[in-house]
Amino acid sequence: MDLSIERVEHDGVVVLVCTGRLDAETGDELAGAVADELRRGYHAIRLDLAATTFLSSAGIRGLFETQRSAKAAGASCFIRRASPVVKRVLDLTRLTPILMEGQAPQSTQAAPIQASPVQAAPTATDVTHGTVKLLGVERPTRAALRGEILGLPNDAVAGRAAEGVVRSLSRQGCGLGLASIADGQAAAARAGEMAAIAGAVFHRPPQPHAAIDYIVPTGDLLADVNVLAGLTWEGIPTGRAGFEPAGDEPFVRLDDLIEAVLAETHATTIALVVAGEVRGLVGAELIRPLGEARGGDTPVAGSRDVAATWLSFSREPVYARHTAVIAGVVTRGSGAGLLADFVRPVPDRDFSSHCHAVVFPYRPLRRGGLDLPATVADLAASTPLAVLHLVADPHPVLGSGRSELARGGVWFAPLDLGGGEATA
Repeated sequence: MDLSIERVEHDGVVVLVCTGRLDAETGDELAGAVADELRRGYHAIRLDLAATTFLSSAGIRGLFETQRSAKAAGASCFIRRASPVVKRVLDLTRLTPILMEGQAPQSTQAAPIQASPVQAAPTATDVTHGTVKLLGVERPTRAALRGEILGLPNDAVAGRAAEGVVRSLSRQGCGLGLASIADGQAAAARAGEMAAIAGAVFHRPPQPHAAIDYIVPTGDLLADVNVLAGLTWEGIPTGRAGFEPAGDEPFVRLDDLIEAVLAETHATTIALVVAGEVRGLVGAELIRPLGEARGGDTPVAGSRDVAATWLSFSREPVYARHTAVIAGVVTRGSGAGLLADFVRPVPDRDFSSHCHAVVFPYRPLRRGGLDLPATVADLAASTPLAVLHLVADPHPVLGSGRSELARGGVWFAPLDLGGGEATA
């Protein structure tokens, strides 16, 4: 169920009864319904969310839009009733006094995201690796981050997995894979491209032209993810550096950046986060629920025509002049154990990787010394536009190319998966 809106009018007050989900897809629908009432001249609008089963950060943004547009028209729009699910989210985000009727607001703004303070500029010198210049390199200062592989990607894309594993993320939790924001539905019905960075979760539902849903840590609200096949880790990587093209190079290839980072650590496997101004990204998006996969009709059926019904590929680098945050895992060689099922060899390189990019409207990034939680919080203040599974396709003429960045910051640390796949 998505969202149905029933209109009830009584004594000049319009009540919009909302049944279903309030998320990235349906938040605009509710905002449109409120806008219609304002155009009809109604100045008292109330929302009945007693039958609303799910509320994400994108849905909260929609609620703020309804209240803002009503106030601009000299009207009011408040939540009259809320389901336990909605009330819990409003309480955790400390938005109950602002959005619900009959409450006394203590503040006109949501509680700020708790970001670690910006540290002083690193004293380390800049390092150049081929076409990449790393700025103020700080190598990892703590033991390897502990990671966990959940599910098997090959089983998921072949339709052999239906149930996911639910994990709660802390404010330092990261991850990627085929997953969704946990909402009580089966993972195979909702799992799509997912990236979690510094506790913020971004999810692309498995349908064409899907809006990105997301949960950003706010107040006491943290995200739960339902992972069909993915990898999570706890902790912000302590290694970090700014990056930019070396010499007269016009851009930084993501593959070159990964090689430069690997040169700064002896780890076999690393967790990686990149925030960068985009020159072009190459990737794919799942556009059908994996619960529909069966027989010869799967994303890995081996037929180009069948694959096209499951995956949307960028035919050339996309999202130039945007800003992206990339979460990934990288291992030297082809990986081992369960990790071998999760990563893929990168053409013409001596490493394998699995990376997901979250794309935002363009925001310039300062040179070097970025703070990851603060950077994610700043970018998430705008609406995320895409979540891509990044691929490298360097074949001449017919290939889509490789992902390229203008400049930005990178965070990295050894990753321990508990099975010998990674060593510091």
